[in-house]
Amino acid sequence: MSRLIVRCAMAGIVLGSVVVVPQTMASGTGDVKAEARNQARAQGSSRTAAAAAAPAGVFYQEWLYPGPAGSTTCSAKAEYHDGRVKQGALKPEYYTINAKGDAVRMDASNPDYACNGYSVANANDVKAWSAKQYMTVSLADLASERKLTGSKTKRTAAVNTLATLAKNIGFTGVDVDFENYWDWSATDHTNFMTFIRELAAGLHAKGLGLQVEGPPDIDTAFHYGDVLAAGADEVVMMAYDLEYQSPVGDTCIAFAPYQWATYLIEGALAEIPQDQRHRFVAGLPSEAYTATEKCQNIVGNLTYADMRKAPGFSADPKVMESRRDPESGEIRWRVGDTFYNYVDQQALDSKLALVRGLGVDNVSVWVLGGGNHWFSAGAGVTTYQAEATANARSGKAAVLDCAPCSGSARVGHIGNGSTLTVNGVRAPKAGTRELTIAYTNGETTTQRARISVNGKTVRTVDFAPTGGYTKTGTVTVTLPLRKGANAVAFDNSSAAAPDIDAIRTRF
Repeated sequence: MSRLIVRCAMAGIVLGSVVVVPQTMASGTGDVKAEARNQARAQGSSRTAAAAAAPAGVFYQEWLYPGPAGSTTCSAKAEYHDGRVKQGALKPEYYTINAKGDAVRMDASNPDYACNGYSVANANDVKAWSAKQYMTVSLADLASERKLTGSKTKRTAAVNTLATLAKNIGFTGVDVDFENYWDWSATDHTNFMTFIRELAAGLHAKGLGLQVEGPPDIDTAFHYGDVLAAGADEVVMMAYDLEYQSPVGDTCIAFAPYQWATYLIEGALAEIPQDQRHRFVAGLPSEAYTATEKCQNIVGNLTYADMRKAPGFSADPKVMESRRDPESGEIRWRVGDTFYNYVDQQALDSKLALVRGLGVDNVSVWVLGGGNHWFSAGAGVTTYQAEATANARSGKAAVLDCAPCSGSARVGHIGNGSTLTVNGVRAPKAGTRELTIAYTNGETTTQRARISVNGKTVRTVDFAPTGGYTKTGTVTVTLPLRKGANAVAFDNSSAAAPDIDAIRTRF
């Protein structure tokens, strides 16, 4: 789910001007979910329109945590009632492991868990709005984990408690969220794996399944393939929260930069046998954070509702695009000493496109509540706006208003020596890829553009008239891309080229 502290074990991964290297950090303490409840104060607006169904072959999952009345998480039920995971999975947190190592149910009758806590009614509602349901069990710290996993008696009791309730309420299984991987001793790791084997056996005996959440790190003792071999039916990599690795500075790191997420997911998949990789789930963020003290004081587990109240917030498409980080797709800005960051729908779509390009079709999103964004109907498609500030224009090429264009703008006056270069077009692997180019051509004849990739001319493409410069059309082209970021340029040395709205990829 979401952590207070995350370590990154990537040596020399460059994110813009920041090099992310291993750091030694103090472990996060306290109940992460309690922290989320304390931070989430704004009540998100309910959504009533039907959500987009998952693209063919994609299985959506979403975490659901409890909180007190009036907290942001209280809007979660209205959000999943839009049908977003009707064919997917919901994962409500119904249990925590206390300091004694006992599994304690988080009942809705407790004021701390009034919203989304366990009750027969809440469990039935979760089942009514999802195809699968995993009851999440979490814990606060390593001491609690040791009390549980280091005792045969405690392990047996927890297995019986979790398996019995999951079976009785008709859920699919249990989701284990223990996040102390970085602090494990060899004994801690051995005991954790023993607990996973015993829990898997207990659940399987009742016809139930087991999900186990793993770290955004491939250099801890947690090994995705070993956990599957121990009996887990699925493993989930929480591939986000790199912001906690931000160095001192004015620009903090995003939740999940593309390069970092690619590195981690590829590393996790390498730990899993090829014929078992369909059991891997990529965790994606739909949340927000703020940071002060030059990125060293980060408040996470915030929501879109919180961002809407933040100084400097803007829903204007042009402002949003000017704030969009090309390395993560996320929206970021600063007011005074405070840095703001959130994942909007376009960013979430782009992250889905990335993981699908890596061969992963199971995704789990943190988190419901507070109006956090969900995938669009075009999810799995990454859109690179022509007018984005990360792009380059030469000569007379300029940003023009365009109401029907995807970002309410296009780049025109390309050609006759003027050029548009769309930067940061990402590919998960090197090879020939299909890209869809959205454009306008208000002339009555076909316009041509020469397309170059990474400085090398690839081909010349014809763009038919669209019936006006405020009417869009699309052309699909095949281009050779290298792994990672690519620069795609449009020009015409002797005539006008079409105006470009956006490039879209689906990898």
